[in-house]
Amino acid sequence: MFARVALVLLLTVAVARCGPTPQLDRRAEIDGIRAAMEDLKADRRAMMQRLERAEKELNTVRESPKIAFAASLGGNGGQKTTTGNRDLIYRDVLTNVGGAYNAETGVFTAPVRGVYYIRFTANAPTDFTMSAVLYKNDAQIQLIVHEQPSGEGSDTASNGAALLLEKGDRLKMVLWHNTQIWDNSNHHSTFSGFLVFPLVDEAPKEFDVELEMKRLQASMTQLQTENTELKGRMESTETELRNMRNVPKVAFAASLGGNGLQKTTSGMKKLLFKDVLTNIGEAYNPETGYFTAPVRGVYYIRFTANAPADFTMSAVLYKNDAQIQLITHEQPSGEGSDTASNGATLLLEKGDKLSLTLWHNTQIWDNSNHHSTFSGFLLFTQ
Repeated sequence: MFARVALVLLLTVAVARCGPTPQLDRRAEIDGIRAAMEDLKADRRAMMQRLERAEKELNTVRESPKIAFAASLGGNGGQKTTTGNRDLIYRDVLTNVGGAYNAETGVFTAPVRGVYYIRFTANAPTDFTMSAVLYKNDAQIQLIVHEQPSGEGSDTASNGAALLLEKGDRLKMVLWHNTQIWDNSNHHSTFSGFLVFPLVDEAPKEFDVELEMKRLQASMTQLQTENTELKGRMESTETELRNMRNVPKVAFAASLGGNGLQKTTSGMKKLLFKDVLTNIGEAYNPETGYFTAPVRGVYYIRFTANAPADFTMSAVLYKNDAQIQLITHEQPSGEGSDTASNGATLLLEKGDKLSLTLWHNTQIWDNSNHHSTFSGFLLFTQ
């Protein structure tokens, strides 16, 4: 199209060098320039439409809300219920960026559809059963900590996962019937989370031919300049947007599931977390228990193990089946049950494999309430 415009300009220069021409020829030149200008205008309209779409989507990505909250039960003492479940209200707010957590009701409401990392910790004396249970929309149990009595002293248990939430989904913590939880101003029992990523004229009757020629040539030159600038801006915006689109969204969370104990007294055993809660990007394989890093980057990895306290408990994170990354390992402590967690940000190469292993002569336990979990997500590529 630009070649056509250039040809029209060359013809105009050639005609000007040949001297005066009939009025009809001059009108033909003007018609040719007008046609070239229409081509330029059509290109400009097409580029403007592409630019508007790209800028709209880019602004949506840039303006993704910043959501993060953390709160503790606070107060100075225990909460116990022996007459049904009770909603836990974490009134001592540490962080509430975005205002999605309501300290009066204890409810976190997802402001946008996306993957959120949610975590909670419970503390209580060990003379009575302890619990803290995460519910979604007042009905569906997402995660739980639940400890049986184990004598004198106190106990702490945590759980967490990356969860895909729809806009308007509500999360809250519940104290189950016939259990207790404890806190004071030091924030032992907490509830927290954050958004990981959010998953667009009438022609004159008489006119001066020479004046119209100059005006059209000046307008065409301006349009060419503007189109060049617009094209550069459009390509820059589309490149930035393409780079943002190409960063993969990776998040997974799974529990052992089932309904009972896994124990080994004859060597180590790979743990298969088959009850998948979240698997954005399909990087976790519940059939093999492996999480495989799809790109080089920094990942947050976390796991929680639960088991009766009468036998040693373990859960060990391996990279590429060889290098130990993290571990939970609890010695027997008598009656009751125990929960332990560990987690870290890890720099993984593309293709690195993470899995959890039950060590020789240890045990782990789970049921459909997701006591023992394995989860993680990509923070950023590197």
